[in-house]
Amino acid sequence: MTQFLSLKVPKQLNHPLFFPEKEIIIETEHYAAWSESIPFEAFPFEVLYLNEVVSYTPWTKGAEHVKEILENWKQIETECRLLFSERKAGQTLELMKRGISLFLAAVFWLHGRPVMLRAWQEQMESFHTIPVNVTERLAFILSRPAFYPSYRQLSELFQEFEKQYAKYMMKHAHVKKNVQAEA
Repeated sequence: MTQFLSLKVPKQLNHPLFFPEKEIIIETEHYAAWSESIPFEAFPFEVLYLNEVVSYTPWTKGAEHVKEILENWKQIETECRLLFSERKAGQTLELMKRGISLFLAAVFWLHGRPVMLRAWQEQMESFHTIPVNVTERLAFILSRPAFYPSYRQLSELFQEFEKQYAKYMMKHAHVKKNVQAEA
């Protein structure tokens, strides 16, 4: 049986771009476990977690999910590029919101934390695997999400983050291999 919950948007996620309404309806079945068919809406796992609804917590295995997030971005990027090339910037807002939320999820989850939009800049500055000037660049994107320069900036942030993620995975695979060899 499909169960839908109407939940308040937690103050930690309150941001007008992602949550213009103060309540959100979530189909809880989708978020009980990880699945490749999970729709990437704006931070559903975090909404459930902060409302104390039992669900999967992807940030506890963030490094495993970043690759899938990067693949999702590539699909969104292709659609955005096409719309911008056809001078249909007005149709990119929803895609850009999804892309921005994917970027935030990738960064926060890789660092083992749920996305928190309140004071996100301060939190990101404590992270070790982030692109250069990420807070300034992301603030620019958030202020004008449907403009071409924002799309380009988000695309560059994803490219830089993907390189850092690859280094992170190589480093942690090496550390894991050494730990297993010692055991």
